[in-house]
Amino acid sequence: MILAGDTGGTKTRLALYEAEGKKFRRLQTETFASRDYPGLEDVIRKFLEKHHASVSKACFGVPGPVVNGEAKTTNLPWKLKEDQIARTVGIPALRLVNDLVATTAAIPYFTPDDLFILHEGKPEKPQSLCAVLAPGTGLGEAFLYHDGAGYHVLASEGGHADFAPNSEIEIKLLEYLKRKHSHVSYERVLCGPGLFNIYTFLRDAGYAPEPPELAARFKGNDPAAVISEAGLASEFPICVKSLDIFASILGAQAGNLVLTMLATGGVYLGGGIPPKILRKLTEGGTLAAYFDKGRLSDLVQNTPLYVIRDDHAALLGAASLAAELP
Repeated sequence: MILAGDTGGTKTRLALYEAEGKKFRRLQTETFASRDYPGLEDVIRKFLEKHHASVSKACFGVPGPVVNGEAKTTNLPWKLKEDQIARTVGIPALRLVNDLVATTAAIPYFTPDDLFILHEGKPEKPQSLCAVLAPGTGLGEAFLYHDGAGYHVLASEGGHADFAPNSEIEIKLLEYLKRKHSHVSYERVLCGPGLFNIYTFLRDAGYAPEPPELAARFKGNDPAAVISEAGLASEFPICVKSLDIFASILGAQAGNLVLTMLATGGVYLGGGIPPKILRKLTEGGTLAAYFDKGRLSDLVQNTPLYVIRDDHAALLGAASLAAELP
């Protein structure tokens, strides 16, 4: 029995898996509010007490870099150590990985139903290097390559690399954010709080007013969800514009990953946001920014761009990584 986990700044999901050859069958799955618990061990104990499972291997995707089995999570005040968690919860083989490493490890197990094709492309080889770009509570990135014998994941913290604007309004967005933050990364614009940053820029810079009805909706609700829902419904110009800018920057960064690592096997958009704004991503702005790479545009145009529709991708990937443990 394998225990897989997907830990985020907002929620932590745990699931039991059975390995059946090269396939994994998901059994009981639970979701916990991350900030309701002082640490990951407390979430695991509660899950195991409920389901009475005898777990031999476990892997947990966590937000932030994992170095020598230790992680200090971003967007969550947890300090994690593999050996300490293993002793506390009684699981002999346990591994921590970056949450995007877990999601990326799931790519070889996806079925056509798990993906939406934004751009089919013309990949040269089915085993070319792939990239994952995942905006949610934060922004994650990772890469997958095949060495002829098996798949391997390359971790990345590229979501914290410097944000590079590509239009006059994006330059002004950068200037606006620089006045608030000493460092403006892609995560400042490509995540839930990032969408709200784009919105506040448009409001404060006078591009569009904030309607009183919209301001009332923000009270007690996730601002990013309010903005995206209103933008998709074409309710308020400021929300439509916010979502347009978000979708364009997302496409531009996806194209950057193709060039940075020659990820010509495909770019996969994961995380919680892309499936929710899929209609916006199909309108053309995302692909236009994805392709706009000057002399190397053809390289990106040949590279597929997908949206991961499987909401349990990180759990599946974590289960596959746990199965590799001795």
